[in-house]
Amino acid sequence: MKRLMALLLVLLAMPLSAALGAVEDEDVSNKLYTVRTRVSCRIYADWEGTDGINSIGVLPEHVRVGVYALYPTFALVSYDADRLMGYVSRVCLEDPRVVNAFTTPPYGVDFNHFLAAVSAPDAPVTSLPGGGETFITLHAGARVSFIGFEGGYGKLIYHRQYGYVDSRLLGEIVPVYEAPETAGTEAPIAAYTSFYKVTDDESNINRMANIAVACRKLSELPLPAFSNLNFNRDIGPYRASEGYLPAGVLINGELQQGYGGGTCQVSSTLYNVVLQLPGLTVLQRRAHGNNGASYLPIGVDAAVGNSTLNFRFRNDYPFSIRIDASSQDGALTIAIYRAD
Repeated sequence: MKRLMALLLVLLAMPLSAALGAVEDEDVSNKLYTVRTRVSCRIYADWEGTDGINSIGVLPEHVRVGVYALYPTFALVSYDADRLMGYVSRVCLEDPRVVNAFTTPPYGVDFNHFLAAVSAPDAPVTSLPGGGETFITLHAGARVSFIGFEGGYGKLIYHRQYGYVDSRLLGEIVPVYEAPETAGTEAPIAAYTSFYKVTDDESNINRMANIAVACRKLSELPLPAFSNLNFNRDIGPYRASEGYLPAGVLINGELQQGYGGGTCQVSSTLYNVVLQLPGLTVLQRRAHGNNGASYLPIGVDAAVGNSTLNFRFRNDYPFSIRIDASSQDGALTIAIYRAD
């Protein structure tokens, strides 16, 4: 049922008219979550309205509102007291609660339904299907997962916006198997891609190397039924003897140098895969502050590095799983498979 609800999120994940009437025309009969406003915040008639031109009101701080759809940076919400419905920045929201845990996925989950590898020499990720801004260019062999396809273009989340890849530039496109209990060992049961910078400054070169080390360690880690993954324990320790290099790390919202910088993006990408599987239970997870990590939608990152910053989850499936993590050309892709 959680997968069915995810389809609703995918269908709703399209730009809407800037008019409030467009919001009213949407199917908003299904409230997915309630959240509390962390601060007072503007509410907009359009989910891309960030300049105040189409602001339709202000939500008070510390009030609970209903959530009907989530986008990388915005949420479609309703506030009954003022009879307002519109779009609010996700950074303003906290304390999410699922309305119906039996039919609704965890807050912030973005189900990816396909996994593929680039087969062409160059495959740009663009802001629009077939055009717009080029965010990054992938090359042959780079793996990427997709929410779905629109007009022949794979749709994904690039940092905090949607991106598109021409399906003609991809090799075999493998559907994510949506019934883990009956899955074989060859089809992924969940997948997610996040994107990192590919600049050639020393700190970022080291960060990319650290991401590759963490991906290798993660891919070698077995996870039997009812066992736990402890990211700091299993992928660390983050020191030179383990192959990690000094790179930028976020500490209390500030960028500093530390061994293993970049591993948080691996743990955060893994968190987005785990969210898609109801048989995996999150035991510990903390975000990089209110705004989170910029390479993911707001509120779905998982910081690691010490006892208070760690990502842990338990495999509650009655079978083993394996994790396949890779990084190439700025695409960090993690998929989970049934192992037996």
